[in-house]
Amino acid sequence: RFPAPDFAVEVVSKSTEANDRGIKFADYAAHGVAEYWIIDPEAETVEQYQLQDEAYVLLVKAKTGRLESVAVAGFAIPVRAIFDDAVSREALHTLLRD
Repeated sequence: RFPAPDFAVEVVSKSTEANDRGIKFADYAAHGVAEYWIIDPEAETVEQYQLQDEAYVLLVKAKTGRLESVAVAGFAIPVRAIFDDAVSREALHTLLRD
């Protein structure tokens, strides 16, 4: 048996969304994954969930701004960096520099 990660990210599509928000959502919570992000490329949104009392609580649903991980110290990313190549490169340079 392998330990559960502290942080999981899923990129949803029409064909995977029910699974990502259903089975995986429940499975990650049951295994104690502390933080779960759901990225929707069509809507260009990121949902950040934190595990509290064995259930996920939505912390934020964002199209803009900056998300900071609650499970991975020091990890933060501008939401636009997930959807925009130029912003992504800039964010990567910042992460590597820090």
